[in-house]
Amino acid sequence: MGEKRVRLKDIAERAGVTPMAVSYALRGAPNVSEEKRRRILAIAEEMGYVPDPAISRMMSYLAGRKGTRVFQNTLALINTSEDREFVEREAPLVAFRRSAVERAEELGYKVELFWYHQPRTSPKRLAGILKSRGIEGIILSSSGRADTRLDFDCSEFSLVALGDTIVSPRLNRVMEYHFGNALTLLEELKALGYRKIGFVFNEEVQRMHARRHKAAALCHLSETQPAWQVPIFEYKQWDDHAFVAWYQAHRPEVVVSNRPVALEAMQRMGVAVPQETGFAQLELLDETAAVAGMRTRFNLLGSAAVEQLVGQLHSRMLGLPSAPKTVKIEGSWRAGPTVRSLREP
Repeated sequence: MGEKRVRLKDIAERAGVTPMAVSYALRGAPNVSEEKRRRILAIAEEMGYVPDPAISRMMSYLAGRKGTRVFQNTLALINTSEDREFVEREAPLVAFRRSAVERAEELGYKVELFWYHQPRTSPKRLAGILKSRGIEGIILSSSGRADTRLDFDCSEFSLVALGDTIVSPRLNRVMEYHFGNALTLLEELKALGYRKIGFVFNEEVQRMHARRHKAAALCHLSETQPAWQVPIFEYKQWDDHAFVAWYQAHRPEVVVSNRPVALEAMQRMGVAVPQETGFAQLELLDETAAVAGMRTRFNLLGSAAVEQLVGQLHSRMLGLPSAPKTVKIEGSWRAGPTVRSLREP
């Protein structure tokens, strides 16, 4: 005989609450207080409760037929960075999370933030906590570091990753269209009359993006007349002296980079921007900054991640995909005060 399945009624009797209160607590619904929810979850985990997904889906379906918005379940957004505040501090990830929460609510889901590196919580224990809560859908946020590998059992979950940083496990993901965005930026700069374009790249950032921006830069150089070619400036740690030497040797008409560090160095040098040299940023991480460049549209990435994940859950696509799929969101050019037209009026 197999071990008896733990029921909501069993948990309710142990916790001294109603089975409905247990159901609300396990689904993360707002009908119970946070203190009571934590106590019920601890009891459920101690008793080894494992939810029945088929029953949960049937209840949602029946309620949905009545024409009401149904709270279906909680989706986990896992911060995979070693920095606990990464998702809550970095502007693009703040926008990503906000749009993910909004889209999830429209579809009847709640998004709850977890930290992969939570002290005294191993990946195995984290998976157990999610299973005890009945959470099957997971969004893995960017780790902020290239070549991140996670030791997480994906077999009972449906997952979507943000960006390229997580290389193992191989998952469905959503990301910026780095290569296409770089080509769009180049087209806009050329339309303004810029020909001598200098690229400045941080090696770690390029590794995080699988060097797609660099690939676009190399394509540009291969199609550019030798007189207008500027060699790429790459750095691991920023060095003002090395940058000044590169700038003075090649005198680019416009500098293109992922980050504003090159613009800040130009300003320290006394370079008049954009009168002397322009500047454009491949990723406008802070869209309120007065800089020309590409909007990353992380707000659309958040919605796309939720939509892809909910589709996988409805199709019962659990575990690692045999052929991972990637959804890319195109950015948009924003003309800013750091570039100007070089064309004759």
